[in-house]
Amino acid sequence: MGHLKVHRCFFILAFIVWIVRISLLAEAASLQHAQRKGSASSKRLSISQAVETAIARNLRLADSRLAVEEKKHQRRQAYSNFFPSVDLQYTAGADKYQGYIRNDFLQRSETNVEALSGIHPSRWTYRGSEARGIGTFPTYPYRIDPYRSFSIIATLTQPLFAGGRLVNDYSMANLGEAYSSLQLEVDRQDLILDVYYAYYQLLQATRLLEIANDSIRALQAFEYQATAFYREGVNPKADVLAAAGQLAQAYVQRSQARTDMGKAKATLNFLLHRPQETPIEIVENLTYIPSPYTIPDVYTTAAANRVEIRQANISVDQAMALVKSAQADLLPSVSVQLKAARLNDDWNVFDPEGNNDWSIRGVLTWSFDIFRKHETAKEKRTSQAKAFIEREQFVEQVMKDVKQAYDDMKRSENDIVENRKAVAFRKESFRVNQLSYQEQVATYVEVLDAQRQLALAQGDYIISMVGYLINRAVLERKMGILRE
Repeated sequence: MGHLKVHRCFFILAFIVWIVRISLLAEAASLQHAQRKGSASSKRLSISQAVETAIARNLRLADSRLAVEEKKHQRRQAYSNFFPSVDLQYTAGADKYQGYIRNDFLQRSETNVEALSGIHPSRWTYRGSEARGIGTFPTYPYRIDPYRSFSIIATLTQPLFAGGRLVNDYSMANLGEAYSSLQLEVDRQDLILDVYYAYYQLLQATRLLEIANDSIRALQAFEYQATAFYREGVNPKADVLAAAGQLAQAYVQRSQARTDMGKAKATLNFLLHRPQETPIEIVENLTYIPSPYTIPDVYTTAAANRVEIRQANISVDQAMALVKSAQADLLPSVSVQLKAARLNDDWNVFDPEGNNDWSIRGVLTWSFDIFRKHETAKEKRTSQAKAFIEREQFVEQVMKDVKQAYDDMKRSENDIVENRKAVAFRKESFRVNQLSYQEQVATYVEVLDAQRQLALAQGDYIISMVGYLINRAVLERKMGILRE
């Protein structure tokens, strides 16, 4: 009987030593973590630095910027349609039959002889002697080649009226540039949200890994003590099995935390446009700041700041521009055309022996195709009505998304309060179970279960904090106010 009392006293003393050891290990780990965090704080990546780096280096935004430049060039291209166009044409031909096709660009048919005779003094020199009546065939100036013709034609065309098509095409291109600029802002906010999510997921995995490591250290010490006491005959084998089971579960939790940490790092490196396996350390800041957002202010903020709503308005304007452009095809188009030409029988048309001519004309074009263009205009009108309905539907969708994001944020905010209470309760429960075991009222398994419940409560608190930060960022994105 005395032998059992000695063993029991030894067991209680060993358990107290184990509790003290675990406390000292936890304090030492916390102190070491704080020192390491303080010394490397300047090397760690903050959330603002991560967002700034992603905006500067991510290829998604680079592609969006190029899309804006592309639309800018298209706008300038549409603007150039208001100005005259100049066409330059050089032709060369040979005809042994001296056909009347040389000068058709001047709107009349004539041979080289007719076009070039009398242009230059050399063109009046004939073979033979006119005074004596002695001539040589042919009877035209011998310096004219009747078989070859060379010409250069410059045509200037200025549109005067196109039924409003040019104006609406330019308006369409201008709206396209504005839409692309807004899309750049949309992609920027989406990128910021992705960075927030990856950053906080990495922070959550880091904190859960710390909790898992603390649990493993505590359970390893407990398993060692339980095995020793079992060999001494003080503890039953159930304590050893319970310790081994909970230790295996802690290993699984640590493995999951490491996997989640690796995924979050891979995502964050991708968003920052860094090579994979690049070491990355973040600032572990889980400060809780109450949300200032309330209903119905969130709806007003979303309606005023959501960029996609402005894009929907532009889509309606683009559809209207397409309607006007299609209606313009039903009207005639008027343009003025100026042509200047020079003809010669030598490849160098600017030789002094060449001939000049010019013409100016007005052109009215009106195409009729029964009802095809009319139906095209009706189709564009229907598309414009469809764009209007899609805009209204999108606004309703935005308000629904804002409501859901707000509810998720408030739930996470309430979870923080409840999990804080749970952590305080589990700490007190663990302390009470320790005292109860010292008084031989509670069992060793109950103390172990209290320690496990405390670790779970701490993990839930970390998850609720990270969930609140992510859901708040999601709400700000839905309202269109997510910034760096």
